[in-house]
Amino acid sequence: MLVFIGLGLYDHRDLTIRGLEEAKSCDLLFMEEYTSFLPGAGKRDIEAVVGRKIRSVSRREVEDEGEEAILEPAKISKVGFLVPGDPLISTTHVYLRLRAEELGITTKVVHNASILSAAPSISGLQNYKFGRSTSIPFPEEGFFPETPYDVLKENLQSDLHTLFYLDIKVEDGKIRAMRAREGVDYLLRIEDRRREGVFPDNKLCIALAGVGSSNPVIRAEVAGNLRSSRLGALPQCLIVPGKLHFMEEEYLRAFAGLR
Repeated sequence: MLVFIGLGLYDHRDLTIRGLEEAKSCDLLFMEEYTSFLPGAGKRDIEAVVGRKIRSVSRREVEDEGEEAILEPAKISKVGFLVPGDPLISTTHVYLRLRAEELGITTKVVHNASILSAAPSISGLQNYKFGRSTSIPFPEEGFFPETPYDVLKENLQSDLHTLFYLDIKVEDGKIRAMRAREGVDYLLRIEDRRREGVFPDNKLCIALAGVGSSNPVIRAEVAGNLRSSRLGALPQCLIVPGKLHFMEEEYLRAFAGLR
């Protein structure tokens, strides 16, 4: 059996009772931190709560070696796959479950909070007014996709809000997480090149940091100001709102410093 277990947003205390029970009953546990990470807890904290040793796995290990390392043991024992947030948001994990099904392995999913639902909630924006979400990657030499700009343009044409996931990389065992100001800079650089008026300096943005913690940061500022803002807590994400309802505006004035 293969059990996908969501860890939630911030630390080991976000693990649900159901998730904890499932993890404790597993013979083998894996945990990934390439789609996101728990800023308030590391693998050792999860191990202490669960009472089991956990093996960390990279994206490459899951995609290239997942069948041998994870699915083969799941044929004869109970294997748990721990994921920050909700366990099936990532297409990599969806593929892993599909492959398990093909191999006749029973699977189970234990859901948890995800930034997909928490970001609209903490920002006070109406969730049904969100359009397609997209990711902003770390730019590299020869790699600067403009898809985030295109998605934003499409959503704004329908007065919809856009949620941007900000890139996370694991380098030499250390997590590098993109900050909201870097995401803003990315979009402004595309605007400078294309000049379509999709993301000007005065475009309202909502930056979120440390969502799920006891002190999350919610900041509503125009892009030009946010470009130089430091929010501190990680991970972070970015929302560019479409047309705001008066109640959304009221919420942002009360909790996000909207002027």
